[in-house]
Amino acid sequence: MGTRWNASLPSSGGQCANLVGELSPGTGILSLGRASAKPAHGSSSCSPSSSCSPTASSTRDKGRGPARAQAAEDGDVEPAIDDAVHLRNYPAMMRRSTAAALVLLAAGPLPGAESAAGQPAISRAPYLQCATPTSMCVVWRTAQRITPVVRFGPSLENLSRQVSGAAITTRVGLSANKTEVQLFTHRWPDAATLPRLHSAPAGTFQYEAHLTGLAPDSQYYYQVFDGDRPLFERGPSYHFRTHPLPGTPKSIRFGTFGDSGTGREKQRQVWQALIEFTTRDNRPMDFFLHLGDMAYNRGRDIEFSTRFFAPYEATLRNTVFWPSFANHEAYTSKGTTAVGPYFDAYVCPTNGQAGGVASAHEGFYSFDYGRAHIISLNSHDEDRRPTGRMAQWLKRDLAQTRAEWIIAFFHHAPYSKGSHDSDREKQMIEMRTYIVPILEAGGADLVLSGHSHIYERSMLLDGAYATPTVSEHVILDDGDGDPKGDGPYRKPAGRVPNAGTVQIVAGHGGATIRRKATSPIMRKTILDHGSVLVDIQGDTLTAHMIDIHGDVRDTFSLVKRGAPTPMRLAYPWVPAPWIAAKAPPSSDEIGGYPPDSYAELIPRNAEWQYLAGDHPDGDSWTKLGFDARWWKTGETGLGYPSANADV
Repeated sequence: MGTRWNASLPSSGGQCANLVGELSPGTGILSLGRASAKPAHGSSSCSPSSSCSPTASSTRDKGRGPARAQAAEDGDVEPAIDDAVHLRNYPAMMRRSTAAALVLLAAGPLPGAESAAGQPAISRAPYLQCATPTSMCVVWRTAQRITPVVRFGPSLENLSRQVSGAAITTRVGLSANKTEVQLFTHRWPDAATLPRLHSAPAGTFQYEAHLTGLAPDSQYYYQVFDGDRPLFERGPSYHFRTHPLPGTPKSIRFGTFGDSGTGREKQRQVWQALIEFTTRDNRPMDFFLHLGDMAYNRGRDIEFSTRFFAPYEATLRNTVFWPSFANHEAYTSKGTTAVGPYFDAYVCPTNGQAGGVASAHEGFYSFDYGRAHIISLNSHDEDRRPTGRMAQWLKRDLAQTRAEWIIAFFHHAPYSKGSHDSDREKQMIEMRTYIVPILEAGGADLVLSGHSHIYERSMLLDGAYATPTVSEHVILDDGDGDPKGDGPYRKPAGRVPNAGTVQIVAGHGGATIRRKATSPIMRKTILDHGSVLVDIQGDTLTAHMIDIHGDVRDTFSLVKRGAPTPMRLAYPWVPAPWIAAKAPPSSDEIGGYPPDSYAELIPRNAEWQYLAGDHPDGDSWTKLGFDARWWKTGETGLGYPSANADV
């Protein structure tokens, strides 16, 4: 005899249906029958939210940390996800609320569903993590248990190697309901012993395949299987390239932005523009650095699936995204304990396997790529003081590396006057006061951050730790840094402490952009969505800000050559003060200013054809092919102030 099961759930007519069932241990099929029907706890109705409805999989987060974002005040709140729509790809246990749904769940595979071709449904497509010169991690999810296998090789036709068994870590999402867990473990008895996913839908299995013994700086193709059955058709987009060995003199290209995961059109446009730019260049990115706030509003598992993994799926399968922890992820994840959907999603180096000193924590880490050493920090809920474990690790990491280029990235911008003011928020002030001095003493060249929804790029600076931020005696070069303008910023060859750093705020990846004022250390401020693309070739680093139209809006270069002597400027260049647009604009004027780059479609005093009064032929003038040669022609101030035209 199988396990007996019963439940009460809403039915038509305002009553609760009592169902009884038996789970067959041989087939995993639940046989159901209706025992009786009764009013819902004395109520005249029985809504899905009443206490008699079956308990859905809990998404409460036991390790949730405090989210210190002032979301409503600072405009960080993004539209809520329509869970009913986006849960369609989640396991069936997550979305049943009626007897009919429960019957479908029991009659089919428990708890997931198979695709039309018979393969188990993939609930999160394959993506790459934790790359090193000799290894790669391939991660994916399914809505039911499989026998995971990854085959890989140097070409699509030669996937001659494979990993399976102990080389693949399997994690599982289990319901908070004990009865559902019992049903689930009858189907897959070892599920109760597997490592848990923190808040993934019940019935989710996540696989982390560790491909090792690879050749440095080499391309491989891969395919994921359930035993001998492929889960998707093999294709050229399923590939990866291992990192070059540390110190390898190879060019580097990576993209970056933060504050992207809104699910809005701007997020899509930013990404499309970046991909099209690199495609035209015929030079794809080697990796991507995400500056945090990748899954608004609360960093829930479903928000990661729909607002991060789905939009970037085609790139994630062949390009590693290295993350940094942020305040919106902190609504459901806790950075200090590495618990929550953020830490379920990412596999970050903790024991120095990707380069640098072991951090023993996924919240902050480092990796090498050729001649660059890249550092990710948790600016949100880690202790930022010099005595804290993150700062102490950072000092050791910088002391050990022999890389020529030092790049750091994290969420909270040390300098910004965008949607957040770096002179008023604790995390931003402390990153500037405590962490930036360590980075500069370690010879940092570029520091990337987000949080503030804007693009800002500094002059070459060192020692700007005061609150409020000032520019006197901390700017080493107040030019624009553009090779075609004032010329690139220059630093001594190699890695020299306190020789100058460029700070970039790139929180313009999709969230609503805002500006409060002008930071005195910023050489360029652009209130527009976009991304940043960084190239390193030899002794030169060049960065471009690319907007949603694919236009380059800012360019600067750093050249590390010779032995230039840093000079602190007592009276550096001063950016123009910010004058916000009138809000709301009056009916006869447009507030604000044109963007940095724009085309004048209608020149001043342009000639127009016109006809005063009613047209004798009605609206025929609105149709294509209308002959307007007999209309009058003359200048007008349309779109401009004019003495004879009020537009």
